[in-house]
Amino acid sequence: MRTKCLDCQKEIEIQGKAVVGDILECQNCGTEMEIVKNDPVKLRIIEEEK
Repeated sequence: MRTKCLDCQKEIEIQGKAVVGDILECQNCGTEMEIVKNDPVKLRIIEEEK
């Protein structure tokens, strides 16, 4: 399954089944995103705590 990075828009490959709560990291820009919905896949960017 594929989706796009919310930051740089590059395609991301999701290995196996998309599970709500899983974390994806964009190999292009390093942005971490959480899967918040799986059909269709919806992501949210994980903000770093300061």
